[in-house]
Amino acid sequence: MVTVKQGKVPVSREIKAEVDSIMNQATNHYTGQIRKIQVKVIEKHNNEGRFYRIFSKLLMYSNGLMNIYDVAIKESKNDLQKEYDKHNSESNRIRTYLIFGAIILMFVVSILIMFLTRIAFVYEKRLNSANQQIRENLNFKNRILGMLSHELRSPLKIIGLFIKRINKKTDDDQIKEYLKSISFTNDSLLIQANQILEYTRNQAVENKLVPVAFNLQYEITSILTSIEPYIETRNNKFVIHKNLDPDLSVYSDNKKINQIFMNILGNANKFTENGQITVVVRTERLDDNTVSMTTKISDNGAGISKHDLERIFEPYYQGVLSEDVENLGAGLGLSLCKEIVELYSGHIEVESEQGKGTTVTFTVNLNLIK
Repeated sequence: MVTVKQGKVPVSREIKAEVDSIMNQATNHYTGQIRKIQVKVIEKHNNEGRFYRIFSKLLMYSNGLMNIYDVAIKESKNDLQKEYDKHNSESNRIRTYLIFGAIILMFVVSILIMFLTRIAFVYEKRLNSANQQIRENLNFKNRILGMLSHELRSPLKIIGLFIKRINKKTDDDQIKEYLKSISFTNDSLLIQANQILEYTRNQAVENKLVPVAFNLQYEITSILTSIEPYIETRNNKFVIHKNLDPDLSVYSDNKKINQIFMNILGNANKFTENGQITVVVRTERLDDNTVSMTTKISDNGAGISKHDLERIFEPYYQGVLSEDVENLGAGLGLSLCKEIVELYSGHIEVESEQGKGTTVTFTVNLNLIK
């Protein structure tokens, strides 16, 4: 309620005017406020519309991006599927080729194995046949050697008897010396014949020393004297240097010492012509029971090549011989010498240069007779 006081008596007209003024002011005030509220509401609606429009655009863009993403995913999936199918196809093709190649390789290897097996059987058959032939040849050779050795013994014994008869009936010292050399050579041949016969009868017999008592100087002199005429057949000069005690007696196998000298000197003479063969023999006491005899046999003949020198002690190895060399050996010479020297607890070595000659040095240990 509004009350206006003006003096003592209120004027209705004025009151009305005042009321109207107040109402107008109030109306204007509230109208302005309402308009402000309307403006704010309109602005709010406008803002909400812009937000909705922006949100709608965002949704549209999102939908577009999702569509693009879906398309990209589908295309990528298709590309990956194509790539997988391509690799899978290549893998299957490679796997097929590998399996096919493995089958072909197995087939080829099987054929090759069958072929090699057949060749192996053929060669084994040939080898067995060759071994059989070798055994037959060896048996035949042994029979021949046995017969020859057996048949040689009787003539050699007869020759020995005649040598003794002639030696008794002659007084010529030179003839007696010749007969002594002939007798020594004849005895050596008889021993060799007996050894060959024994070997052909039993090849498993181990080579061993058969010691006897003998004078060392006399034995070496007899060996060298008996072989001197053979060396002279090839116009070779035979030079001998001996440093031996004339009273030195030993207990050992003199026949095998004979074999060593005969083999080495025979080889030297075989490879030397119009040259010189030198023999140097010396002894050295090792202790009260043993004496060491060292022999060096040198020649200035054809010599031995380095290749042959490495295999010189192999059985049956004879190397390359020139056309001028007469090969009468069986290929056991130096191999047999090495075997015999080792029976004496000694050693043997060969030095040679092709075209300049060969030197063979061997040492044997002999038991002394006190």
